[in-house]
Amino acid sequence: MKTLEQFAKVFSILRQMKAVRQIEAAELMVGNKNHMVQFANAMLAATPPPLPAFEPKVAASPGTVESMGRMERELAALQMQTSAVEDSYGPDVLYLTIVKGHLGKWLRNASVVRWLARHRPEYIKEFQRISETADVGTA
Repeated sequence: MKTLEQFAKVFSILRQMKAVRQIEAAELMVGNKNHMVQFANAMLAATPPPLPAFEPKVAASPGTVESMGRMERELAALQMQTSAVEDSYGPDVLYLTIVKGHLGKWLRNASVVRWLARHRPEYIKEFQRISETADVGTA
């Protein structure tokens, strides 16, 4: 569990940025579920020159700033991808549950199983595996 001291340190780091950058950094921290002091320091180090509220005490090397900026862009892209997966998860599980039910019905029909055995024997094992899956959401 995070302590109040850690949050106070994060807020003091965020105060070193201008308001626009504070919002960006806070959104990235919340989106990545990372509220650690090290991440806040990384965000400050990756802040472009016009956005810090004042000059940092220790100047970062240009290579570090570039790599931190790249890492920040990659984290933002990863957050967007994660959000897209989260948005489609519910409908996907619903569709898979419906498909699982239909496959179970088809496998209980002897004529369908005979046809599959003759024409697509490789499908039978996979259909059985899918229909016997206990929970589609965790499979």
